[in-house]
Amino acid sequence: MKKLSIALLLCFVSYLSNSQDLHFRSGKEKNQDKPQLFSKEASRFSVRPEFINQMLSGRTQQQVTVQVSPKTTFNGKVTAITHDAPGLETIIMHSSEVPGLVLSISRLEIPGKGTTYSGVMISRDHRDLLMMEKDPVTGQYLWNKKEVSSMILD
Repeated sequence: MKKLSIALLLCFVSYLSNSQDLHFRSGKEKNQDKPQLFSKEASRFSVRPEFINQMLSGRTQQQVTVQVSPKTTFNGKVTAITHDAPGLETIIMHSSEVPGLVLSISRLEIPGKGTTYSGVMISRDHRDLLMMEKDPVTGQYLWNKKEVSSMILD
């Protein structure tokens, strides 16, 4: 009877461990059915010179309309301005036209090394994003269109 009880217990434990088989969906699988928001944009395009100054002049709760490119205009409200570290300022805006769309621009001033900028425009409901990065060769700031699943690790 003792051997039968042990055998039944082992079968039950084996059954429980096999029934808890988890299926992990990758970021690519989760995002593949979402629409693209920036389908009309080129994969890389220049940041308009006045864009950064226009972005960094915003105030909290201010309504803004910013021309990102000839094909993309961002309309929304400045929801936060943060100073998380010395010389670092980040402005975050939420779109009033596209639910879940956020535009964030950061300025980092390092004494003796100058100022660098970075930014991202991303939506929780779309599979693509725009990332503002400095070209290491030309030093020019560019918007690069990317897939969300390639930016967020699984």
